[in-house]
Amino acid sequence: MAEQTLETGKYGFMTKISALSVALLMYLTSMTTPALALIQAGLPDATPEQIALISSIPSLMMIFFSLVGGWMTNFLSIKKTILIGAALSLVGVLPSFFGGIEFIIFTRVVFGAGYGIIFVMASAVVVDLFTGDMKNKMMGWKSAAGSVAGIVFQMLGGALAAINWRYAFLGFFLTIPIVLLILFFLPDTGVKKKAELPEELKSVNFFHRFGAKTWSISVIGFLHNVLQFSFMVNMASYMVADGIGGEGAAMAAASVLSTFTAASFAASLVYGYIAKATKRFTPALGALLVGIGFIICLTGQTTALFFVSAVVFGIGFAMTNASYTTIAADGAKHKQFSPMAISLYVCFVGLGQFSSAYILKWMQGILQINSTRPYWVMAAVGMTVGSVVALVLLLFKKDKKAA
Repeated sequence: MAEQTLETGKYGFMTKISALSVALLMYLTSMTTPALALIQAGLPDATPEQIALISSIPSLMMIFFSLVGGWMTNFLSIKKTILIGAALSLVGVLPSFFGGIEFIIFTRVVFGAGYGIIFVMASAVVVDLFTGDMKNKMMGWKSAAGSVAGIVFQMLGGALAAINWRYAFLGFFLTIPIVLLILFFLPDTGVKKKAELPEELKSVNFFHRFGAKTWSISVIGFLHNVLQFSFMVNMASYMVADGIGGEGAAMAAASVLSTFTAASFAASLVYGYIAKATKRFTPALGALLVGIGFIICLTGQTTALFFVSAVVFGIGFAMTNASYTTIAADGAKHKQFSPMAISLYVCFVGLGQFSSAYILKWMQGILQINSTRPYWVMAAVGMTVGSVVALVLLLFKKDKKAA
């Protein structure tokens, strides 16, 4: 029973809350991250590689099931697809009661399938229900809700694991109240029928359902994440290796990453206003801020500069995260194809994150970069040059249009 104001036809407060709550389901995976060491202690026969799979499997499954989620909307509504993803996610609670490492890994595979579906639907539901400035605001608020959820779920998982390592999985019960909110307040907009398509799109093949926007932003998203992911992954190791923060370098790195999360959260809250002011330059400006964040990190020798880089990077991260997804959806040649367009983009992003370390190591070998922070050298150059080129092209396009 969706709340809707009849005068304007716009969805009301509870519908917006239920749409945003879909994003919370994505961050349930962070519940077990702080508990990995305690799980290892509780399962001494498990290998370190098996323990690492608890954290990495959902990301790997996301690559495949993000495409499945988009495909499902061909015969199921977005709401029903979300509920199926949530049901798969709820399987993550089972290790709370029984099972060894093999069973835990199995439940993470099932949870990962739901995670991949939800990852796409969290954006698809916003694109489906909202338009214009409200769509941009909701995209920003979705990211902000996710930032808060990630922090809260990690803290909750750590607190529960401190009592008993199995209790870290109890947090997945939070799926139930979120599902109830979705069930009662998220509107079901139905399946977009093939008959609703224009004649020229009814027989078009898969690849031609999406325009240049979808394909180009998906490739950009892949390259962006190959470079961007090194910020989070290598922060602690680079700060410790270079003695940034002295004896407390590891704790300083954690504080820097927390600052990045806070900056991303703040920028996401006001993303709608940022996008309105910067218009089509938003993604390029966001990428430029990410590049500047890397430059500050690369040249910084003090903890204070690393905190500055985290703020700049966090704002850029929020801008690109929301704008890239919107561009991918807008590139679909019909609204019926929008969920699949987002699926493609998410798949490319997942591949970029998963392959980041391998690609950067390969590039370092080819380029023979001699630096204590080699991955950040490549990220700083790649992000800055790429964003400046994009801005110049956008300016040229505007001038040409005006001429």
